[in-house]
Amino acid sequence: MRPVHRFRFLLASSVLAALAACGGGGDDDVATTPPPAVATPNDATRQAQFATDYASGLAALNTYGGLTNPAFVDNFDDAFLDNGYSKAQVRDALSQEAAAQLLFPTQLSSFPAVRLSAVTIGACDAANVCTLNATLTNSDVDTTAVAFATRVVFVGGKFRLLGDGKQA
Repeated sequence: MRPVHRFRFLLASSVLAALAACGGGGDDDVATTPPPAVATPNDATRQAQFATDYASGLAALNTYGGLTNPAFVDNFDDAFLDNGYSKAQVRDALSQEAAAQLLFPTQLSSFPAVRLSAVTIGACDAANVCTLNATLTNSDVDTTAVAFATRVVFVGGKFRLLGDGKQA
């Protein structure tokens, strides 16, 4: 064996011996990555994001872009039911209003421009169904502000409107 090959062989053997002496178990001194935090309905950031998404969607309902924005409809859970209106019916009403705006652009929208404020989400149950309390303000001819409450569900890391669950 040539000296260069002998040196490589000895070096490789030494490294293998050192690795074998270390054992195959885990290293207790290695920092572990903690598991990702589980999203909960009590996450203030997710509550604020939903409030922002919902508020901007409501504020844009008097425009064609707002009526046709799929992100606004995504704020509604598939099981949404409120005073007899399902998510599909809300989507249809928005589509019909958007079509009417194209045909009659000088007509006023059926949807008033409203501002959502003072949003709080709380009283969540074990199924992650919570109560959203907020104030809706309409400032068209005069300013009207009403407090309202509705149910939201926290699913898949996102809040969605659930409605009152009533047929009428």
